[in-house]
Amino acid sequence: MFSSIRSRYERPPSSGASRMPPWGPQPSLPPWKQIGPIAELYLLYCDSQPLPLFCRNRFLASLHDRDVEVTLAIIALGIRFTNSYSNTENDISVVNGYAEAARGLVMKRVSEGPVEISTLQCLCLLSLVDFTNGNTHRSSIHSSLAMNLAQCANLGLKPRTATSPTTLEERRRCFWSICLLKRLHGADFSILDLPDVGRPPFPDSPPRPPRAMSPGPSSLEARRSEMQDQGIIAYVIMLSETFGRIARYVRLRGRPGKVPPWSPESEYSKILALQMDLETRMPLTHRFKPANLSDRSPEELQANREYWGPWFLNQFMYHTILCLLNHPLLLSLSLRTFRNTIPEIFLQHTSDLISSHTTWIIHFINYFEEKSFLVSDPLLGYSAAVVATIELQLSFTDDAAIREEKRTRFSKCVKFVQQIGEKWPHMARMAQRLLHLEDAVSATYQSDPGAQNQSLIIDLSRFWDILEYSSNSDSDSARRLFGDSLFAGPPLAMAEVSQTSPLPAPTRLITPVSGPSNLPSQSLHSDVGFAGAQDYPDDSLVVPQQLALPTDDDISILATNFFSQGQEFLRGGDSWENIGNF
Repeated sequence: MFSSIRSRYERPPSSGASRMPPWGPQPSLPPWKQIGPIAELYLLYCDSQPLPLFCRNRFLASLHDRDVEVTLAIIALGIRFTNSYSNTENDISVVNGYAEAARGLVMKRVSEGPVEISTLQCLCLLSLVDFTNGNTHRSSIHSSLAMNLAQCANLGLKPRTATSPTTLEERRRCFWSICLLKRLHGADFSILDLPDVGRPPFPDSPPRPPRAMSPGPSSLEARRSEMQDQGIIAYVIMLSETFGRIARYVRLRGRPGKVPPWSPESEYSKILALQMDLETRMPLTHRFKPANLSDRSPEELQANREYWGPWFLNQFMYHTILCLLNHPLLLSLSLRTFRNTIPEIFLQHTSDLISSHTTWIIHFINYFEEKSFLVSDPLLGYSAAVVATIELQLSFTDDAAIREEKRTRFSKCVKFVQQIGEKWPHMARMAQRLLHLEDAVSATYQSDPGAQNQSLIIDLSRFWDILEYSSNSDSDSARRLFGDSLFAGPPLAMAEVSQTSPLPAPTRLITPVSGPSNLPSQSLHSDVGFAGAQDYPDDSLVVPQQLALPTDDDISILATNFFSQGQEFLRGGDSWENIGNF
């Protein structure tokens, strides 16, 4: 198959910066007249969206000198953005053909040597290709292998021999790309896991494009100029540490801890504190207000994607962390053992955060549509999917205005994920899962609380399929990778009624009819902040209670307790109205 999609080509003479593989002739590549435009598309839509692997100023000129496996992996990503690519089975086969050729070369390099910086770069690219194709296990193997090789080679340390500035820059770009890859894909990883490697400087970043109306810094920016600016890519890397922690928090699936979330010792409070600490290190120049997005033309945004790509990634990570930390489903599950002592101020705190940060994600989605900005970073699709699960859960209410608004926002998120899915297969599957979730949850809902079928339960596994980003298509990925002697099959999903219900609304003097639909006029963010998979039967989410078997609480939830009509969180005699009010 692969030979049918490429033509024979012998690489032109190079400057000798790259050695030929010692095991024989290199594989064929497409003609360089085809590689060049694809590499330009990679630079435009993939570089720093999310991985900042290469030096932009020499990327195109260095293609002839790069090892073949890197070029093949670059093609496997960049070809998705050609006009002819449509994410069909044939197009996916083309992508996989280039990726498999690169994989064969890089694995042979790892086993026989010499391992070069290009080896680690290729492993990062292949990890991204595999992850977006749903091969999450193999993706993890590639990124972990890259991490181990980086540790063995002391990649984080400055070489003692004379090295060009470009080589030094690509070394640290590779180091931080590996870290970023592990964190964004939810690995249990910390910089402390690499005590012998050291910590190189952050990669160079492009400056923020000047404002058309006022190219110089504003007076407020000038007053804040004493804060050192490490560059937008550095702040993406910093925030990815919190993103990795929230991914591990989500994998707990709301299991109650020993202390309540409002305790300073809880993981909830620690993540929130880390988020706020990172925000204090964010200079004003990279925040929302100075960006002056409303005055940026589509042409200006497109011409400066090297800055706006990581800038939007930073924004979406910031808001997604807070959406996941305060997700109504996760919180209601985690508060099961503290139902008698929930303070009113905590309810107001979480309610306000969810309202604000889901609205920010919706605002950016509207902005992309208004500016016709092509979003190429798949992580932004995950952020929209997280918001979609929140909007779906909150849409089940008797208030017609709220219901209509939440359904509109849900549909907007799904459409956004579908658009990103035109380039990335795992996002296409994510959109399908959202639609299946909508159909299945809706099947258990009745607007009349008195008519609610008490025997219906909601299987929460579909929520975890969406919220646990790194576990997307996990069982299918394992089946493709492991043989019969290792593969144990997916875990049995047995249903159990969970003793929980939605959190109550906090007591307010004036309760708005619906949440904000436009950009918030005042918020911490706007002032100083950062701003095929396996198909399921349509009725698989609805399970008769009499067939339920005991298992973990994270499997299912009683339908009448999931929807906003649930009358009681407590199973004793106390009601929500008597909790937490002064």
